[in-house]
Amino acid sequence: MKTQYRSLTLLAEVLFVGLLACAASVFVMTSLAAAAAGSVLLAEVAADGRTPSVRRFARLFRAALAHPVALLAPAGLLVVGAVDVLAVLGGLPGGRVFGAVLGLVLAALMAAGLRAAAAWRPDRHWPAVLADAGRGTVSDWRGSLGLVVAIVVVAVVVVQAPGFVVVAPGLLVLAAVAVAVR
Repeated sequence: MKTQYRSLTLLAEVLFVGLLACAASVFVMTSLAAAAAGSVLLAEVAADGRTPSVRRFARLFRAALAHPVALLAPAGLLVVGAVDVLAVLGGLPGGRVFGAVLGLVLAALMAAGLRAAAAWRPDRHWPAVLADAGRGTVSDWRGSLGLVVAIVVVAVVVVQAPGFVVVAPGLLVLAAVAVAVR
């Protein structure tokens, strides 16, 4: 019976972290820091059963925002996404092929961002974390593919049921922590 309650508690904690990460990601530029703070909380839940709290999330979120790269990386991702949309919708010659290539690059960058969020800790600096995540994205292609599939599945769910947007970040953070732990 305790196992059943523990699994429900874990589900509630993942949903709670998803709500916190969603609230902190309202300004899209803070999404990497929000995912990093959420991943630390979920890693603590998995490692020693520590219950996540708003206060702990806020401290981690502030620590993650301390370096400007935490804001610049999502900006770069937005630029790549905007160029992708412009290439596909703008009617550029070869725009469909260029859009598909940029879509793959965008998926790889999102997987690297999730890996970086899962690897970040308050004592680590973002440039080193992002560099490690980039190498990990290439060397552990199976984990990266799993993250891309998670991104696609969560995107499809959110498109079909927009109400799930509030827990979607928690699910992606959970996927990133699971890939990192495995």
